[in-house]
Parts: sequence; structure tokens; C-alpha cells
Amino acid sequence: MKRADRLLFRGMLLYSSLVLIMLLALVYIAQLVAKSSGPGHGVWSMTRLLSYTALQLPDVAYDLIPLALLLGALVWMSILSGHSEVIALRMLGWSVWRLEQPLLLVGVLGAGLMFALGEWVIPVTSPAAEAMWANADEPGAGFHNMGTQGLWLRYGAQIIQIGAVGDGGKILQNLHIAWVHQGMVGVDAMTTASAAVFKAGHWSLRNVQIFAITPDQIRVTRVAEMPWSVPLLPDTLRSFAHPTRTMTLLTLWQSYRDLQSGALNMNRVALAFWRRVSYPWVGLVMILLAVPFVTRNPRGGGLAARIMAGLVLGLGFHFLTEMSGYISVSGGIPPLAATVLPIVFFAVVAGLLHRFT
Repeated sequence: MKRADRLLFRGMLLYSSLVLIMLLALVYIAQLVAKSSGPGHGVWSMTRLLSYTALQLPDVAYDLIPLALLLGALVWMSILSGHSEVIALRMLGWSVWRLEQPLLLVGVLGAGLMFALGEWVIPVTSPAAEAMWANADEPGAGFHNMGTQGLWLRYGAQIIQIGAVGDGGKILQNLHIAWVHQGMVGVDAMTTASAAVFKAGHWSLRNVQIFAITPDQIRVTRVAEMPWSVPLLPDTLRSFAHPTRTMTLLTLWQSYRDLQSGALNMNRVALAFWRRVSYPWVGLVMILLAVPFVTRNPRGGGLAARIMAGLVLGLGFHFLTEMSGYISVSGGIPPLAATVLPIVFFAVVAGLLHRFT
């Protein structure tokens, strides 16, 4: 590695690290203020608050590393431009791509750090933080409430609403099942159950009420327990017991494969899998955006203006990613397309900047 390469690499590593540390410190302080009142139950001391907030930092770092790489590249290249190093290297025949190579090595290190966080750190720290907030005895214990709307699934003529998932996907709570006509033009029956239990390879409903709907009347039948024929496996439902961010890439792939090959197709898991594969490489695209942004006009604009532009680019990418994710979960576009399209868009912008630099 040449002396100029070492200079570019070390500066990029230093400033990206400093930006990441500053962003994490700001988030840490904000979280301390936001969570200082505690969960509203149990003992919530300062030590517990500091530990809880620290356990959330790996999850935050995973999201902030691409932005730190973008801002680090903008800051370092702006400093070099201010001292004419960039102009000198360009006069020596260095292309924009040649300038980017040492910086991209730092981007690869950032991608590796993100993979390490997603695979080995966040699956441990995030459930531990959730358990601490809930005052649970162990991470992941108890039920995961699916919110006011519940978890909605469909299998054949059944439309299923699940209130909570627990015991590794083997117990479901607060179920509502609608049996609909073909084409969903009417409802034949409604079934409610306080719980569903998976034993010996089969599901059974507990405390069941069946509302049979006819043109003349609604007949109500109550039973303590009845079999439930639906090809839902606990391994698949386990993915709903915890947020997808706490799942390893292998677990996401297994859940994604089971859902794609079965009768149920959940874009939520597929979207999380493809994001886990692609998101660590976003930092490289951000570096490819930052370098030509500075080198096109080395003397134009100050450092503050370039940092502001970098923040706008980062927020723009986050907005596009979130919007495409929402559209994908609702069934508008495939999860793979929702993940790749924002990255491709910014990669095309970076390519155009390179072309005219």
C-alpha cells in the first residue's frame, strides 16, 4: 500500500469512527432522557437505566454505520481538498475510482462489523434489553404481543388473527378465525379461542366459541377443546415471537424458506432477510456518492454544507428504504425489489456523478 493509500485509509477510518462514536453518544443521551421514567413497573434504578440503554447501542450502531461512513468520507475528503491534497493526487493522474479504493476498504470493514453485530451481538443484547424493560427473568421469556391489530394470516378459507405468540411458537393466544366463501364474498362462520396449543404435531383450540352464520340465524356453539387443521409450524411462528432484528441470518433464511414453500407467504420475514443480506453494503454506495461529490468541485462549499448534504442523502436513503418496505409488507412489491431498488437508485446516482467528474 502506497503512502497516499495509507493516508486516505487511516483518515477515513479515523473520521468514520469519530462520527459513529458521536452519533452513538447523542442517541445514548437521548435514550437516557426518554427512558428515565422506566417501564412503569418494577425497580428502575440509574444502574438499570444505564445498562438498558447500553444494550440498545449495538442495534443503533447497525443502522448508523452507513451514515457514519458517508459523513466520514465527506469530512475527510473535504479536509484533504482544503489542503490541496486531492488536487495534487488528481494532477498525478489519480482518477476518482483510484481515490476511492482505500476508502472502500474502510467500507468493507464497516460491512464486516455490521454482519458481526447482526449475527452475534444484536440477537443477544436486544432480547436482553427487552427482558430488562419487561422485568422478565430471562431474555425472550413469556409472550410477544402482536399489537392492537394482531398478526393476520390466511390459509385457504381461513383468515386468522392471532393476539400473541409464546413458548417458541407452540402456544398462541386470543385467536379469531373467519371462514370465508371463495373469492371472499361472504363469511360462513366465525371461531374464537382463548388459546391454541401445538402438541404431537397437531394444533388444538382451547375455550372455543363457534358462530355458524346462515341467512336466517347465527348459531353459537361452545366447546372446551377442538382440533384445528392448519399447517402452521412452531418453527415458523417462532419468527413472530421476537422482532426480526433479533434473528440471525440463518434463522431468517429458514423462516423465509418455510414461509415461501408453505401455504403462508409473509413479506415481513422475507423483507428482513433481504435487508440483512444487502444493508451492510450500503456504506460502500455511500462512499461512492461522497467522493465525487467533493472532487467535482474541491474548492466549492464548506465542510458544514457538505455534512448537511450528507445528512440529506442519508435521510433520503432511509426514507426510500422505509417507504419501499411498507409497500412490500402490504403486498405492493416483492421484498427483494423493495430492498434492492433504493440501493440501485443511489448506485445509479453515484455512477452518474463518476461519469461527469
